[in-house]
Amino acid sequence: MADNSPREEGSRRRLTRLGIRTKFFVLLGATLAVALVASTAWTWHAQQRQTLNELREQGQALSQQMEAVWEFMAANQDRFSSTDFSQIGTYQGLHCAIAGRTIAKLFTLESDYITRFVNFEPRNREDLPDDFESEALRAFSADPSLSEYYAIVDYQGVECFRYMAPMRIQETCLSCHGSPKGEPDVTGAPKEGLAVGDLGGAVSIVIPMDVYDAAMSQNMASNVLFFLAVLIGCLLIVYFGMSTLVIRPVGAIRQAFDKVGPEPLDVKIPEVSSSAEMDELALEFNDMSSRLAGLYGSLEAQVAERTTQLAERTGQLVDANARLEEQSLQLQAANERLAQDNRYKSDFLAMMSHELRTPLTSILAFSEMLAERGGGMTPEEEDMRRELEANSRVMLMMINDILEMSRVEAGRVSLEVEPVEVGDVLSEVEPVIRPLAERGGLDLSVEIEPDVPLILADFDKVRRAVENLAGNACKFTPEGGSVRIRASFEPLSDMVRIDVSDTGIGIAPKDRELIFERFSQADASISRKFNGTGLGLPLAREYVELHGGTLTVESEQGVGSTFSILLPVGDPEGYHG
Repeated sequence: MADNSPREEGSRRRLTRLGIRTKFFVLLGATLAVALVASTAWTWHAQQRQTLNELREQGQALSQQMEAVWEFMAANQDRFSSTDFSQIGTYQGLHCAIAGRTIAKLFTLESDYITRFVNFEPRNREDLPDDFESEALRAFSADPSLSEYYAIVDYQGVECFRYMAPMRIQETCLSCHGSPKGEPDVTGAPKEGLAVGDLGGAVSIVIPMDVYDAAMSQNMASNVLFFLAVLIGCLLIVYFGMSTLVIRPVGAIRQAFDKVGPEPLDVKIPEVSSSAEMDELALEFNDMSSRLAGLYGSLEAQVAERTTQLAERTGQLVDANARLEEQSLQLQAANERLAQDNRYKSDFLAMMSHELRTPLTSILAFSEMLAERGGGMTPEEEDMRRELEANSRVMLMMINDILEMSRVEAGRVSLEVEPVEVGDVLSEVEPVIRPLAERGGLDLSVEIEPDVPLILADFDKVRRAVENLAGNACKFTPEGGSVRIRASFEPLSDMVRIDVSDTGIGIAPKDRELIFERFSQADASISRKFNGTGLGLPLAREYVELHGGTLTVESEQGVGSTFSILLPVGDPEGYHG
């Protein structure tokens, strides 16, 4: 199957995408929906607030009218009292409370409104407050400055607006409701003993919400339809403008792009005359196509020239590769010679170390035999014997280090793991180190904590690591100093710790990593007290790390150093039996 051209591939990608007209229509539709929802919510909130204000104003008007009637009755109570009694002195019942209740019923006779007067201790049981009225009365009592109390609540199964206004005791009210408390007033009812300004009750007005809800719904529908019509009109205007000013010019530019190919390249876009931006884009496209046509004219010559240069460089690369291959063969031969020389060196070191260990072992054995025989030697001869033994042990340790390092380099070092008692390790280290300590006039001490457990390790390599650390401690501690070897257990990490501390010359911070490199020493001057190979510490670290442990150092110049070995109690890391 032939490969599709870039033009066909681009056309297929355009078919699988949504056009700008469709995307813009979807965006405007989403904007319309969001705007409609926001407008509806805002209109509903405004309508509710307006309705609540209207109901509050009606409640205020009704309560003010009832208060005006009450004040009129109270102000003219004396006149009414002159006609309230019959000729035989019987009270006929015309007073402010009866007149106010009657007028309230007349006010609401032709509507669904309810108006009444309530109090906590009314003279008429019809004036007992319900829950809402009781809450309002308590609010009026608690806050004398409160002039109204209203809310939209459920009243007898119908949503209603309830409005209450307080009724305060005036001077004209004292004849019926003043002091002394309990004395019968003109109606025969006992007085309440109230004073001017006290809460005498409240006007309670109930207004059903059904008419207002219907009006609010109708207004909402009208507002939503009007807003929807305006948005649809704006949508059509914007859509028409976009089609004329954007989509048609972009379509013309796209058609021009479709015509661009290997030939012709000089394609021109006709003037679109929609906007300054589109005209500028068309001019830029025409200029680009002209430059492409000019560049294409010289492209073949450039390709031919580059082909010639590429052929020349290819020949140069072939020659370079041949030289590199020859150098690689030479390097390989040099590496083989180096490897062979390294093997010769390792074999030589191993042979020489082995051959030197034999006479040194004999020297040590004869020295120990002389020590065991005792007597027959002068003090000077005994000192010479000890010096011989100490130097022989130092030389034997150096030879052992060289032999072990050659094994490490040859990769022939492995662990012989077995249960090891750390106390036994230190017991074998002490006889080797003590002659060195005595020779240098040092105080050697060995301590083992009672809770140190058995470890799985290579006995000989752990001994060699501790022995190297202790030998170095003796070497770099001046006469009169001390060397301390201490073993302890760290239960949190399940590790055994062996510390070798001295009061020697210490190690500078810059040398604390250098001392673990092979054939390197912190003290490289010719005036150092003891010579050495510089292999003791590198070998000690190799042995410890083979067990999955760590070897660290803490030191202060002129104070001393402490080398710490941490070994796991269980199987060494990487050991498989």
